Amino acid sequence: MPTHEWTLARDPYGPGGQRKNKKALIVAAIIMGVVGVIVVLGLLVPAASGEKTPRLGAKSYDAQVDCQVSTVGGTGTVTISGTIKGDSSHYRVTVEVRDAETQQRIAEQTFDVRTNTTFNGTTPARAPAGPAGIECQITKVT
Repeated sequence: MPTHEWTLARDPYGPGGQRKNKKALIVAAIIMGVVGVIVVLGLLVPAASGEKTPRLGAKSYDAQVDCQVSTVGGTGTVTISGTIKGDSSHYRVTVEVRDAETQQRIAEQTFDVRTNTTFNGTTPARAPAGPAGIECQITKVT
C-alpha cells in the first residue's frame, strides 16, 4: 500500500495562491495610473486662482524690447533692441512693430537668442510711420 506524506508547504495553487499577487499588482498599477494622471493634469491645467502654471515644455522668461524708426526720403528703417532673461539658454523672439495710430504692422523680425541675453537688429519698414509714432511688442517667444 502506498504511503502519502503530508506537509505544510505553501501551495501556490491553493486558496488565494497566485490570485492574491495578481490582485495586488493590478491595484498598484491603478493607483500609479491615477497619480500619474493627476500630475499631468496639474501641469496642463491653469490654477483655479488665475495664476498661470507652467506647461510642459514652457520656458520662463522676462523680456523687454525697444524700437526706433528712422525715415530718409520716404524709406523707413526700424531698429529693434531688447533683452531676455530666463531659465533657458536659447530663445526665438518675434518682435512686431506697428504704427501707433492705425495699428498697421510696419515691421516684424525674429531673433535667435543663444547664450547671451540681448538681441538687436534693423529691418526695413513696410510702410511709413504716422505722426503718432510706433509701438513695438514681443509677440512670440519659443
